[in-house]
Amino acid sequence: MEQMRMFAFKDELFTQKHNPEKMTLGINPESLKSNKRIVYRKDKQLGTTNGSNTFESYEPEKLSFSYTVDTTGVVEGTKDTDYAYNKVKELENFLYTYNEEGHRPSYIMIAFGEIFFKGQLTSMQADYTLFNNEGLPLRAKVNLTFSGFRGSEEDKKKYSKLPPDMSRLIVIKENDTLANLCHLIYGNSRLVAQVAKFNNLNGFREVPVGTELLFPPLKKS
Repeated sequence: MEQMRMFAFKDELFTQKHNPEKMTLGINPESLKSNKRIVYRKDKQLGTTNGSNTFESYEPEKLSFSYTVDTTGVVEGTKDTDYAYNKVKELENFLYTYNEEGHRPSYIMIAFGEIFFKGQLTSMQADYTLFNNEGLPLRAKVNLTFSGFRGSEEDKKKYSKLPPDMSRLIVIKENDTLANLCHLIYGNSRLVAQVAKFNNLNGFREVPVGTELLFPPLKKS
């Protein structure tokens, strides 16, 4: 049976591989969950209880799964010196640890059967469930959650296909600037002041990563 493979990259284009560049799970996930959400803006008119829902954007896809790290000898290739804590630490270094070369945790590509997912780790939890007589962990259940990632080139293709009269709710990512997003969406980076004012920002030069901004329909000038 095919095993789940994960690949680590330094860049958002998924072209510059980290070292180590690949990790294969010894035991495939026990469960796997894919979560997709759509954001709508509720337009309520005065004196009404219900209003129309206007499409805003798609949220990044979430992928989460659980799997077991087992160093009891059940998994083929397990050594006598292997312990669950060390295996979890290897996984932590691969997915979670800040990489000096990329100046951030790795971008991750996941391949498993028909699943091909690009994203970034958002949470990692390890529950140790079995110990030897010396108190060293032999088994752990690991829960991982990833948020889907789309690079700037993919964003450009996506935004260019959206109608100009449609609002977009966008989460600021690393290396994003308000001017660049205005250029991608409106074709005019000089609309930053209007977008900043619409979102009640004090300025537009240093917008924190993770900030949600609404880009309303604006005329290109």
